[in-house]
Order: sequence, then C-alpha cells, then structure tokens
Amino acid sequence: ASPAREKPLVVVVPGGGLTADGLPTLWVRRRLLEAADVYFDRKKSGEHVVVVTLSAGTPHKPMPLDPHSGYQVYEAEASARWLVREHKVPAEDVFEENWSLDTIANAFFLRTTHTDPAGWNRLLVISNAFHMARTMEIFRKVFDLPPFQDGKYSLEFREVPDEGVEPAVLERRRVREAKSLASFREKSSSIASMQ
Repeated sequence: ASPAREKPLVVVVPGGGLTADGLPTLWVRRRLLEAADVYFDRKKSGEHVVVVTLSAGTPHKPMPLDPHSGYQVYEAEASARWLVREHKVPAEDVFEENWSLDTIANAFFLRTTHTDPAGWNRLLVISNAFHMARTMEIFRKVFDLPPFQDGKYSLEFREVPDEGVEPAVLERRRVREAKSLASFREKSSSIASMQ
C-alpha cells in the first residue's frame, strides 16, 4: 500500500448537540457539510481520507430518542448517518467516537480509541466560530502530549460559520466558551503526558 493509503487525512467533526428528534443541529450540519466537501475534494486528488464524528452527547440534558426505534441517539451516530445519507460519504470511510461528553473528552477518546491505535496522525478538525478557540487549544494540548504511537501529530483546523444559532443563544455560548477555555488552561497546565 502507498504511504498516503496508510496515513489518511482524518477529518474530525466534534459533537455539538442534537435536535429533539435526534438529528444534528443546524450548526453541526454546517460542520458536516464542510467535512463532506473536504472529503470529496481530497479524494479527487487521490488522497486517502476518513471522517471521524465525535461525542456521545452532553451531561447537561437527556439524550434524544430516535422517534422510530425509541432508543437514545448518540451525537456521533447521528452525525455519521447524516454524512452517509445526506452527503453520500461512503460508510466505510466514516468512524464514530461515542464515549465523550465534552470537547476535552472528544479529543482524548479520539486519540485513545482511533488515532493512536490506527497510527493516524494527520488531522483536520472542523468546528464553528463560537467553538473554535477552545477546540484548537484542547486538541493541540491532547495531541501534543507524549508518548506518540507513530510519530507526532499534524493538526489543522477549519472554522465554519455559526449558522443556525440564534443571536441570544450565540452570545451565551461565546461567554460560556470563554469561561470554559480559561478553566481548561488553568486545569491542564500541569499535564505533561498521556500516561
């Protein structure tokens, strides 16, 4: 196999909530559209690309139930389905991380359950403007911690618009993101290893 085949570009879509019917929110759909666009653009150029959707949900509210099955819906599952059904990304190139309940755990479980075991070390993380500063800092911290399974990580980030977020909700999210980022900086400053 070629080196490009062995080391895919991993397009990463963090969780961001679900509707009451268990579908990705409008702002997550914007992330997924960008992920699909990147996937197909890079595939056309001959690059091996996979997409990993992240998150079980949030501890702040109950998980939505699928209206057809009655079972709870994980954010990563809903996002993966959206990529496959709405954007025609082949299912064999879509992976899910269904353990995390926040952005820190998104990065941690992505690394420990997907990228380290698979040797994937080229990541492109896609998120909305309101979420990007904290996402960048968290992913850089988690993916820069030794030990490295197969070389250091190369991280890129792509910001998409905050489509579908009402102005008052967006302002509250921005305030919460800033507080969460300050807390992360304080609590993570002494962490120097994944062990």
